[in-house]
Amino acid sequence: MIRTAVPALLSALLLTATAAHADFAKDLKNAALQKANNSAAEKLGIATPAPEGAKVYLISPKDGDTVSGPFKVQFGLSNAGIAPAGTQVDGTGHHHLLIDDPQVDLTQPLPATDSIKHFGKGQTETTLTLKPGKHTLQLLFADWKHQPFNPSVASDKITITVK
Repeated sequence: MIRTAVPALLSALLLTATAAHADFAKDLKNAALQKANNSAAEKLGIATPAPEGAKVYLISPKDGDTVSGPFKVQFGLSNAGIAPAGTQVDGTGHHHLLIDDPQVDLTQPLPATDSIKHFGKGQTETTLTLKPGKHTLQLLFADWKHQPFNPSVASDKITITVK
């Protein structure tokens, strides 16, 4: 009985190991393909398609508000999710806040400047300190590589006054 059980057991173990190896090889191949696609998208500046129906908006402040600095800015998002920069998950991205209408190239990753604030950790609010006077604020949603989606997902531009 042991003579027949051992070969059957070895055969079953060999089949299990072979199946596990095939799954591992498939997973490794898929991961390599995804990494190659990500690298090509990044190097070629290929825009990620916008999540269907995605919208960003400013919860606060509202258009026309007068604020005293520092003040809180809250970001809103619908029909998409938040993921940190560098994390590629379909239907997700992260916020960028455009201050005083900077020029942006929607076909390139957004630079980090005093007028283009990055929220690559997935933040949904910030505290701003701006000089007294009128200022504009606008949200721009971008993909894992800081590149705006195609078509772009941007909020309405608002104007605020800082005391």
